[in-house]
Amino acid sequence: MTQLVQNLNLALELSQEIVRLAGEKRWSDMDELDRQRMRILESIFADPEMRTGHRDFEDQLEQIVALNNQAMAICTEAREGVIQDGKRLKLGKEAVHAYLKQSYD
Repeated sequence: MTQLVQNLNLALELSQEIVRLAGEKRWSDMDELDRQRMRILESIFADPEMRTGHRDFEDQLEQIVALNNQAMAICTEAREGVIQDGKRLKLGKEAVHAYLKQSYD
């Protein structure tokens, strides 16, 4: 097995793990694996074998991209949830301030 194939397999495994961690909202762990995966992907695209035989690896690359899109969707959904929670907290805080102001007037 060539180094390129090993790196592709590792990048795919890391991508699967990143999706799992995103689903568990383990952002710090996910970030660390993403940095590792980025280094591996950089070595993949710098490999001369990739430049000449990239079609042989399209399936794996497409799987990595699909998993990345899945992780991004999970993160976007979580971010939207945090934004909505923040809006609710702000509204609640404003209601408490209005109540306290009215109580002291």
